[in-house]
Amino acid sequence: MNALAIQHPKASITPTGIDFHQDLSFEEWNDLGTTLAPVGKSIGFMLGDWINYGHKAYGEKYQEALERTGIPYQTLRNYAHVAGKVALSCRQDNLGFEHHAVVAKLKPDQQEHWLGLAAEQNLSVRRLRKSINFGRLATEEEVQGDPADRGQVTYLALLNRLRRWWKRETDKAPVEQWDEERRQGLKNDFKLVLDIYEAL
Repeated sequence: MNALAIQHPKASITPTGIDFHQDLSFEEWNDLGTTLAPVGKSIGFMLGDWINYGHKAYGEKYQEALERTGIPYQTLRNYAHVAGKVALSCRQDNLGFEHHAVVAKLKPDQQEHWLGLAAEQNLSVRRLRKSINFGRLATEEEVQGDPADRGQVTYLALLNRLRRWWKRETDKAPVEQWDEERRQGLKNDFKLVLDIYEAL
């Protein structure tokens, strides 16, 4: 059994990634993501709670945690800090660990307020942080308007990402081997790029 106890007939989940043995249908791929996502969102809390329990029951245990997990000290310390500051009853399962890290410095009633708002409004971590700083819900425009809050993304960076993606996909299998559904889906998705090209 693998470490995550997640099994799939067409893939093996290992400590270093997923080895796909067969092609997945879109539904299979989607279902696997739905299964994996909660693990990613909760692992920081699981490790943080584990460390905090060990500390309470046995004293300082970071050395043991470092040896058991191989995770850097600062990361484990952050997990333990956030898990210790944000009570289990206050945590929102539809928000990521980083959302909770943003509110860890606040009092419990404020944590509950901001996490509830983040879940209700589907706030990004950045927008949640900005909203707390403002003391009110920040608009998307306010978040996007602050140069300190966004990296500079140029069309060349996007094209390079697209080139890398294309190379990875065609290295796995030539386009001629792709099924018609996948090819048609990508044609539909990439029509926007063609429209941009033709507008120039």
